[in-house]
Amino acid sequence: MADQGRYSMSVGDMGQQELDLLECLVRIDRGQALDPRADDMLMRLIDAGLVDSADGVLALTLAGIERCQSLMHRMAGDMEAAKVLAARGIAIASEA
Repeated sequence: MADQGRYSMSVGDMGQQELDLLECLVRIDRGQALDPRADDMLMRLIDAGLVDSADGVLALTLAGIERCQSLMHRMAGDMEAAKVLAARGIAIASEA
């Protein structure tokens, strides 16, 4: 059957890059200092229109706010899915 493989893709947790992105967006939104290692990511966020750096002050753009909210919803969904799996006695594979 052709449809059998249709829904067989794997679904994984947020990766480290997405978590790093979320951390940067949240820190910018809260006006907190970024880790110096995040300089390259900050430049990409500015170039992508997710962050505005007018007058040297960092602020999320509307697109940045939407992306931050999307990542927060994803993280909450992953946490809920982990709870459901744990309740069913299904072990979650962890990345090393």
